[in-house]
Amino acid sequence: MKDLSTFQMALFFSVAFLAPSWLGILVLRPYARRWIHARRSANDMIGFALASYATLYGILLGLLAVEAYQDFASVQDTVSKQALTLATLYQDLDGLPQPLRGRLQGGLRDYAREAVETHWAADAASKPSIGASPRLRSLLDQLLTFQPKTKGEELVQAEGLRRVNTLIEQRRTLLASAGGSIPGALWWVVGRGALLFLLLMCLFDMELHAHFVLNGALALFLAAVVFIIATLDDPFGRGVTVTPEPIQSVLDQLMKPEG
Repeated sequence: MKDLSTFQMALFFSVAFLAPSWLGILVLRPYARRWIHARRSANDMIGFALASYATLYGILLGLLAVEAYQDFASVQDTVSKQALTLATLYQDLDGLPQPLRGRLQGGLRDYAREAVETHWAADAASKPSIGASPRLRSLLDQLLTFQPKTKGEELVQAEGLRRVNTLIEQRRTLLASAGGSIPGALWWVVGRGALLFLLLMCLFDMELHAHFVLNGALALFLAAVVFIIATLDDPFGRGVTVTPEPIQSVLDQLMKPEG
C-alpha cells in the first residue's frame, strides 16, 4: 500500500468497495427475495436498520477522519517549526568565532539534508533510522565544550543549546508519526463495518439497475472516506503527504555554503 501513488490508492479503494457491493447484489438477490421479501416487501425494516447502523458507523468514520487530519496537521506544523528552528539557529551561530562557527553551520546544514533524507527517502522501501542523529549529537558536544569569552558568545551558546535540544525533540516527534497512528484494531472495525453496510444494502428489493446504481454510489462514497483517512494517517507515505518544502527552502536560500 505504501508503494502506491495517490491515484493508485484511490483506485484501489474504489475497486475494493465497488466490487463486493455489486457482487453481493448478484449473489444475495435471489436469497433475499426468497427469505426476506417472500410474503411482502421488507424494504422499510431494512431501511430502518440500515439508517441506525449508518449513524453509528458514520460517527466512527467521522471521528477517525478528524483524528487523522489533526495528526496530519500536527506533523505539518512540526516540519514548519523544525525549518524555523534550523533557520534561526543557523543565523544565531554567526555570533560565534571562527573556525567553530563554520563547523557548526556546516554540521547544521548536513543535518538539514539528513532530515529530508530521513523522512522523505527516495526509496519507499527504506526505513528511516530511529536512533539519535550523530550530527545533532556532534553539534551538542561542540557547543557544550565551547568556552565563551564574551557575554554575547555566552548568550549565543545558551540559545544554541536550547535550539539543538528543540531539534532533537522535533526529530523524535516526526519519527514517531511515521507509519500512521490509527491502531490496527480500529482498521479491522472499519473494514468489517464497511462490508456489513454494503451487505445490508444488498438486501433491498428493487429493480436491478437501480440497485446497482444505489449500491455503487454508496460504495464509492465509503471508499472515498476510508481512502482519505488512510492517506492522512501516514503523513510520510505515498498518498497525501507532508512535504519537505519548508526545510528544503531553508537549505536552498539560507544555508548555502560560502564560496
